[in-house]
Amino acid sequence: GIPNRHGLDLVDAFKQDAIKLRYDDWPDLLGYCELSANPVGRFLLDLHGEERSGWAASDALCSALQVINHLQDMQDDYRDLDRVYVPLDWLQAEGLDVTVLDGPRCDPAMRRVLDRCLDGVDDLLAQARPLPAQLRSTRLAMESAAIIKLAEVLTGRLRRQDPLARRVALSRPGLLAVAALGALGHLAGRILGRRKPDPDAAAWAHVHHVVARSRSSFTAGMRALPRHRSQAMFAVYAFCREVDDIADEPGDFERRLAALGEWRAEIDRLYAGAPTYPTTRALLDPVREFDLPKAEFLAVIDGMESDLRNAIRAPAAAALRLYCRQVAGAVGMLSVKIFGADEPEAHELAEVLGEALQLTNILRDLAEDGARGRLYLPRELLQSHGIESDDPEIVLGHPALPRVCAVLAEQARSKFRRARLLMGRCDRERLKPCVLMMEVYERILTRLEQEAWRDPQHRVRLPASTKLWILLRHGLA
Repeated sequence: GIPNRHGLDLVDAFKQDAIKLRYDDWPDLLGYCELSANPVGRFLLDLHGEERSGWAASDALCSALQVINHLQDMQDDYRDLDRVYVPLDWLQAEGLDVTVLDGPRCDPAMRRVLDRCLDGVDDLLAQARPLPAQLRSTRLAMESAAIIKLAEVLTGRLRRQDPLARRVALSRPGLLAVAALGALGHLAGRILGRRKPDPDAAAWAHVHHVVARSRSSFTAGMRALPRHRSQAMFAVYAFCREVDDIADEPGDFERRLAALGEWRAEIDRLYAGAPTYPTTRALLDPVREFDLPKAEFLAVIDGMESDLRNAIRAPAAAALRLYCRQVAGAVGMLSVKIFGADEPEAHELAEVLGEALQLTNILRDLAEDGARGRLYLPRELLQSHGIESDDPEIVLGHPALPRVCAVLAEQARSKFRRARLLMGRCDRERLKPCVLMMEVYERILTRLEQEAWRDPQHRVRLPASTKLWILLRHGLA
């Protein structure tokens, strides 16, 4: 009793392969996956009598598998069939054409294109993860859990290895081991009576994927919070990460500006109780539970629009303070509400600590920001040390740069001291994540001062052992 639509879609995909050799962008590629991969998952769900409500997660999983396969085989597809499944607009944004696929290895530009494709795969897998728990058939659920685990492992390998140098794949024993891990993990969950996910499980899976992909040292501190507070923080972090990526990613200016405008409209929908994005669906309950101010979400978007519109270069000191309030202070204000810190001093702490963290980021990321045409060092400070240019390349090579940075570092130190004083007037137990962030960033600032900005290209990092010690010291591990 299964309809013939699935088979006909596959035939359409094969016909398309005969005439279509290139894919303009990511939606164009996913349109192909909709015909060439998604019908297989839908057929299996129909064959097992499953509800069609599982189609969305199944489609995401099948599309992810198809893109992974294309990335594994992208060189062979190009050499043998003249087919290219890598989005052309992403290649063009890096100054590449399809001939790069005939090379012996991925250069940095091709690596960025590949990672962008894998980011898309990660988003699809985030939508796919609720699938096993949605299925009535235990065997089909175990199979889907095994496939999700295989896709996750292959995605990780494609990030670490070079598919142009050699095909990235699992050995047969490795494949069986990974599949067994996924299947048995799901079976154990069913035996132990794990509840099926809530209707927004895909939204929360997306949020956790964004957080995990960021590899932020803050996530351990967030996990130390009670679950409902840590979940809220993860959703806020995912929002910040996604709008920040729009401002930072390469590509058409008008398209990115429109994307930020859509986020502004989405915040309106969130506060009207009708969010449509995965991250805002996850934010709906935290916004209500913690009375999160709408103005702070909009302030973050304002800051990202400033980055995008102005490509900030040597702003006036007042403009820099406003920017810090938008992109860091706003996050602090949302955070202290979630932490449950309701003292008046907590609001000032959010702004002061946010500015200290942002100034430290600016001092650490001089070269990275410069590569994007940005320079956040204040104009008055540059001019007081004889630097009249706002060209990042000229400023980063100027002999007075270390003195400029030292002055800004002392301003950050002053903010940290004020934050520590304010924290002493608040419930310190509720503010443990703030304590963690402050100690991590003060240590980064100390390292920057020790290196004295002799090589702005060198990005200071804290070793993992230091971060672990900070977590242990504050009881957050």
